[in-house]
Amino acid sequence: MSTAIATTHKDIDLSARSFWAKPPEERDEAFAVLRRENPVSWSRPAESDLLPPELNTKGFWSLTKQADIRMASRHPEVFSSAQGITMEDFAPEMIEVAQSFIAMDAPRHTQLRGITMDAFKPKNMRRLEGWIQGHARDLISEMSHLGEGDFVDLVSVKLPGRIFGSFFGLPAGDIHEKTIDAAQRLLGWPDPEVCAGRSGLELFGGAVMELHEVASQLIPERRANPGDDLLTWMVQAEFDGKKMTDDELRAFFVLLAVAANDTTRHASAHAIYALSKYPEQRDLLVADVPGRIGTAVEEVLRWASPLLHMRRTATQDFVIGDKEIKAGDKVVLWYISGNRDEDVFDEPFTFDILRNPNPHIAFGGGGPHFCLGAALARTMLKSLLTEVYTRIPDISAPEPGFLVANFINGIKSLPATWTPERV
Repeated sequence: MSTAIATTHKDIDLSARSFWAKPPEERDEAFAVLRRENPVSWSRPAESDLLPPELNTKGFWSLTKQADIRMASRHPEVFSSAQGITMEDFAPEMIEVAQSFIAMDAPRHTQLRGITMDAFKPKNMRRLEGWIQGHARDLISEMSHLGEGDFVDLVSVKLPGRIFGSFFGLPAGDIHEKTIDAAQRLLGWPDPEVCAGRSGLELFGGAVMELHEVASQLIPERRANPGDDLLTWMVQAEFDGKKMTDDELRAFFVLLAVAANDTTRHASAHAIYALSKYPEQRDLLVADVPGRIGTAVEEVLRWASPLLHMRRTATQDFVIGDKEIKAGDKVVLWYISGNRDEDVFDEPFTFDILRNPNPHIAFGGGGPHFCLGAALARTMLKSLLTEVYTRIPDISAPEPGFLVANFINGIKSLPATWTPERV
């Protein structure tokens, strides 16, 4: 990797939407410069239409070294999640209805996460894993004979949508389609193409309201007629004798809609793209899929970093390196940078499916907000990539269309070709 494009940290503007429209390689170069020259840097307010200009006045600190990211993640008493978890600010009333308990601190976060963990008990997780494997197998069967197509449309969008539908027992038809469409629009607010003439707030707020409408219909149905699905488990789950309220369940539905659709959707597309860009790595995987799928998935997660960042807010004055962070300052944890940290990884800009150990932070830097769905995301990627590289192993998709976004590392399109599977 060279650093010819960004030669000094003063040239880098993480707040500019134009920065997030750059190719991933250029953004990686910029973060390498920040890690080397200014690992705890200050940025102006993010360019955003989520708030009126007169309210969008808060700049933010960026943590780009993995050690600092892990430290902040593990000290929620200093680095709070309760004022929002994105570098761009939302109106306070929008934070809770859309971000659920990931935008909370203890004790409320502890209570709601405890309820969720009750629903995610081992028996239920085994059922979810069975659904994932079945959907991956069926979906590749549907497209493997075609020989070409957009992998995002054929697989990356459909697989998480089907899994989410099974998770929540969504009925086939309009409700299912409305839910998946809203979930897939939710995090596209920085991308002009996704917004299609709407403001980012209109896109985000509209998607949230649609998901709340679906949840409001399903919650009383599950109470009256329990099923074998995640929403029923959440309605019934409790922690310390307490259950979620309807408002909390609706917010949780939005959170899971994003987690189950957007992040896993983009991770699967990044996997196919990376293994196309580096065909020698694809050949390594194809030669021993059962033996190498585990380390391959971990490298995809490190390489892609589907979630680019999370943000915290300082509750007190705090010093990191030579920078004095003041109480009330926003602090952004750049997972995409921590996963390229030269102090942690040998040859961090090399895609290596045999990398071991691989201490990436694709699911967060530890602490109370570590991703609850990490095991399920790994299962989905392992199941999908096993089907792909045992059935259509020569698939090639080297020209992605990237999403313009600063929160999700997204791929909008991924034209692919492969030798059709005989049916």
